[in-house]
Amino acid sequence: MRAGTLSLRLFLLTSLWALVSVALIALVLTGAYRGNAEKRFSELLTANLYNLMASVEAGPDGRLTGTPELRDARFSNFASGWYWSVEAVSDPSNRLASASLAGATIPVPRDTPFDATFQRHYTYVDPRGAQDANQLAAVEARLYLGTGEEIYSFRITGNKAELAEEIADFQRRLVALLALFGLGFVVASFVIVRVGLRPISGATRRLADIREGRAERLEGEFPREIQPLIDETNALIESNRSVIERARTQVGNLAHSLKTPLAVLMNEARAAPPDLQRIILEQTGLMRDQVQNYLDRARIAARHATATSRTEVSPVLERLARVVGKLNPQLEIEMPSAGPMPLVFAGEQQDFEEIVGNLMENAARFARKTVRLGAERVVRDGKPCLVIRVEDDGRGMSEAESEIALQRGARLDETTPGSGLGLAIVRDIASEYAGSLTLDRSTMGGLRATVMLPGR
Repeated sequence: MRAGTLSLRLFLLTSLWALVSVALIALVLTGAYRGNAEKRFSELLTANLYNLMASVEAGPDGRLTGTPELRDARFSNFASGWYWSVEAVSDPSNRLASASLAGATIPVPRDTPFDATFQRHYTYVDPRGAQDANQLAAVEARLYLGTGEEIYSFRITGNKAELAEEIADFQRRLVALLALFGLGFVVASFVIVRVGLRPISGATRRLADIREGRAERLEGEFPREIQPLIDETNALIESNRSVIERARTQVGNLAHSLKTPLAVLMNEARAAPPDLQRIILEQTGLMRDQVQNYLDRARIAARHATATSRTEVSPVLERLARVVGKLNPQLEIEMPSAGPMPLVFAGEQQDFEEIVGNLMENAARFARKTVRLGAERVVRDGKPCLVIRVEDDGRGMSEAESEIALQRGARLDETTPGSGLGLAIVRDIASEYAGSLTLDRSTMGGLRATVMLPGR
């Protein structure tokens, strides 16, 4: 998933929601378990207190008797934190205690009052317990036994460290399970996003086929949510094709309608006086060149606007190399070796042939022995580009001569045939495709013409 894509955005949002949900679930469940565990702990202490009160009696002399059975081995283990004791308030020596207490006493708080049921809850630190397990919770109740007037204090304690360990163990297991759930949710989100957006990816590939010239419209079945977009895209392609066809027709009609009047003017000018004839022929020639120039630009722009323009490079280069070689048998035409990936020009074949043909014709005119033709694919600003190089071993051009040669109708060598339009035409066609033409010194000593064009 690349940055800025819809799939990445959906994946991040669902993953973030999963993490937030898992965290909230962990907090809620941990809080609920903690509250329930503390409630059970308090109820256990209260139940043991009532059991203790039911198991102890006071004899006729007021001495305490009884053998409480709380059915919990922790009350028999030394320093376990689970203790009980019963003693007379006025005579602390009159007492019974659990074996785990081992002669020690449960402290009595001074600032904790009894409630309406004559009970009170408090905590204290057991000095005999482990360093991390010496926080005890105590419950105390006071009541009369038998018919006497002596008040007896019943106390029972529980180890809060065990409660904390129970809660911590639950938290660890809960976090592990929720982490697995969250990871599974993230993986499922990734799969769901990829599968759910697959029709969009398919539409993107079909659009690429149209752009590459392998298809003319979007074909296939798509979900109802994006089918209207597919239909509108196909309608737009058809509308664009119709506009281009009308533009081509109008350009052709305009070319034919202008050529005839210009031809008539030029024929009539030959019967005029010499001075007037020269002016008329010169101006009509300029008009013809300008009309042809703008018609060519309109034709190129119309063809370039189509979405399905695509030209294989190698067949065109091979054919033009054979033609130039036959017309110039004294020259050696060096061709590039075919690479693993076929080169493609994102435009009309006629325009590409005109570009390469003009460059090769110009190179053959000034070359001594060799014309070298090169082609490669490069990437500029993240877009594929096609680079065509035509070199010769002639005398070459200076920087100033290169600027003059790119002007329409300009010629540096009047002794050779030509109109001086070749390089200007190449420059115009390349510019219509957002490309460029540069002239510099070849490694063979002559001129090197480099054309940058859009590729596929």
